[in-house]
Amino acid sequence: MACGAPVLTTHRTSLPEVGGEAVAYTEPEVESIAEALAGLLDDPERRRSLAEAGYERSQDFTWRTSAETHMASYRRAVEDHRAAS
Repeated sequence: MACGAPVLTTHRTSLPEVGGEAVAYTEPEVESIAEALAGLLDDPERRRSLAEAGYERSQDFTWRTSAETHMASYRRAVEDHRAAS
């Protein structure tokens, strides 16, 4: 996504949380993957749209955002611990 390439992935684990509506989804089976890839190869407009949406979505996942989210979580844990003490 960060490279501006369209992404094809599955609905498994946390991938939908990361990809949101900016990626194409398939089942993790050979036939489904082949069909989904062929669909993307045959549709340049969809590839372009997914590439743009994916790049935009990837901008939400920066080292700064990750660090800020972790620090907020640590602060909440300390506050909860202090409140319970």
